[in-house]
Amino acid sequence: MKMLLLLLLLTGKSHCADSTIVYICDSPGAKKYHLRENCKGLHNCQHRVIKMTLEQAKRKGRTLCALEK
Repeated sequence: MKMLLLLLLLTGKSHCADSTIVYICDSPGAKKYHLRENCKGLHNCQHRVIKMTLEQAKRKGRTLCALEK
């Protein structure tokens, strides 16, 4: 029973990390994702800023903005 509970907790935690909301500049040349909508890295975005999950951003090849580290 304890093992099942532990397994459920671990599975749930990894799913939550993937569903974290991040922000990206919807520009063809943009390569980063941002944890905060008001990150200074998004100030130069000439296109719209959109929300997506961390999993989606990583699938698009985005990496974490250096200002967010």
